[in-house]
Amino acid sequence: MFGFFKKAPVSEEEKRAESLPRTKKVEFVDALPISGVENELDRDIRTVVGYTPVNYYDTKDSSLMCIFYYSEDYSEIYMRFQHIVYDTPKEKSKLWKIDKELMRDIMRKFGQNI
Repeated sequence: MFGFFKKAPVSEEEKRAESLPRTKKVEFVDALPISGVENELDRDIRTVVGYTPVNYYDTKDSSLMCIFYYSEDYSEIYMRFQHIVYDTPKEKSKLWKIDKELMRDIMRKFGQNI
C-alpha cells in the first residue's frame, strides 16, 4: 500500500553532487526536451555554451533550468538540467561532471564571472 511513496534509488554520483556545499541555478530557453539535451551533451558537452539564456523580463512558461553543484574552490562541479513548466520541475536529466572553464563560459552568458 505504501509502495507509491518510495523514492527512486539515488546513485552515488547524485549523493556526492548533492552533498557539495554550493549550488547555482540559471535558466535557458526551452528549445529541446530533456532527452534531446542529454543526447546533445553526450555527444559534445560544450554545446551547452550555445544555448540561449532566458530573458529576465520575458514570461517563463517553460524553461530549462541548469543546476550546478560545486565545491568552494571549483575543483568538483556537477551539472544537471531540469524542465520547468510554470515554476514546477517536471523532468530532470542525468548529471555531468564538468570543469571550471566550462562553468565559467556558461556563467559569462549570464553576465557573471567566476
